[in-house]
Amino acid sequence: MLEQIQTILEESCLLVPDVPIVVGVSGGPDSTCLLDILHHAGYSLVVAHFNHGLRSEAEEDARVVEKLASQLGYPFVLGLGDVYALVEKEKMSVEEAARELRYNFLFEQARLYNAQAVAAGHTADDQVETVLMNFIRGAGLNGLKGMSYRMVLPLFDPGIPIVRPLLGVWHEEALLHCAAQGLNPVFDRSNDMLDFTRNRIRHVLMPALESYNNRFKETVWRTAKVLADDYAALVEIVDESWDACVVRAGAGFVVFDVSSLVQLPVGLQRNIFRRALKQVRPDTRDISFSVLDRCASFTNSKDPSGQIDVVNGVRMLFEGDTLLLAVWEADFSTGEWPQVEVEKSVLEIPGSAALGDGWQISCETWHVMPLVWEKARNNEDPFQAWLDADLLIDPLELRSRRDGDRFQPLGIETHTVKVSDLFINHKLPSRARNRWPLVCQGDEIIWIPGFQLAHPYRITKKTHQAIYFTLTKRGGK
Repeated sequence: MLEQIQTILEESCLLVPDVPIVVGVSGGPDSTCLLDILHHAGYSLVVAHFNHGLRSEAEEDARVVEKLASQLGYPFVLGLGDVYALVEKEKMSVEEAARELRYNFLFEQARLYNAQAVAAGHTADDQVETVLMNFIRGAGLNGLKGMSYRMVLPLFDPGIPIVRPLLGVWHEEALLHCAAQGLNPVFDRSNDMLDFTRNRIRHVLMPALESYNNRFKETVWRTAKVLADDYAALVEIVDESWDACVVRAGAGFVVFDVSSLVQLPVGLQRNIFRRALKQVRPDTRDISFSVLDRCASFTNSKDPSGQIDVVNGVRMLFEGDTLLLAVWEADFSTGEWPQVEVEKSVLEIPGSAALGDGWQISCETWHVMPLVWEKARNNEDPFQAWLDADLLIDPLELRSRRDGDRFQPLGIETHTVKVSDLFINHKLPSRARNRWPLVCQGDEIIWIPGFQLAHPYRITKKTHQAIYFTLTKRGGK
């Protein structure tokens, strides 16, 4: 078996001999077999055992593992957790709580020992059971491919991988290896209890399925291997599509280009949303098909307005030609829009005022009207404007939007429009509206940077001097 596993250790698990590996050892046949194989392969090891406190004999199991580690000459670390307390707090199953506590402990030790990986003794039997569990839950290709020889679990550590060298070894083979090496593993009575989903699959479902195909386990294992290869190919396609349709991504958010995204097949969209959800909320445990399908349906809806709650505090919303997937608390403005930081401030003529994130609004008096007319006539930048100076009273006010604000845009002589409607019609993202800067004289809005100046304050043939306004950002808008 050692020769068979050696290739897996080097080529699939990518392990090197001179960097520590934290080995999770329960004391059972599978993890004991793994420890012995890694020992004979010459790896630097740290033996880690976690006591879940669920069985009366758990302390004896810990002593057995500690003794074995001592005999082999490796450091031993022991963890202890309150599974039922976590069950009550997080409303999860005993199995889920036990796994979370155990993995938290293992990866904590891996960080303390600067380990290259955490090694777990999952066998081919565990792989089959995992695939069936995922199938029953309604998993997609990612779940049906089962576990991998090497993978990163961001929920526990973003960089240290977990390796499972025995995924190609059956539990019976691990038992035979322990017997041949004179090892005496312990046997966990809880593995025979039908209170746990995995145990019911192992002791009830599997025998029933094997009555239809006596090589059912091998069939599922091979299928998972094929699906793993298919998934690897899919990941490459997702990578390419991700680069093509993601405009920007950061802490807690991903911004997509809608036109690129809707051109993708729905199945590919779902895989992109799965990746995005894992990126913006790594602690999301269960990303179901229904969640991903709802994201795809929203994306392809004929009326791309409003927003939806996705899962675990993540929302999805359209903003013009983009689609945002973000946690509610995400700050993804990145200074791309001018935003006032206080409710109102003074803008003197001439003078300037800083808005934050490098944005600054300035104004100055221009006396040469032919130059004013030339510049204004050829201006295509909505962040600069010329207003009639004789109609303005120093100082002006710079403020954010208020409920009921109205504005008379350039070219409209008879009525005003709601500022909120103007923002909507110009597809200004909703998160940018409330703190968009408005230049006011008293209660009257005279310029909305980026959009329009007020019609009554435009320059005319009667204008003798103008005030030039500009809104800029360091490094350009």
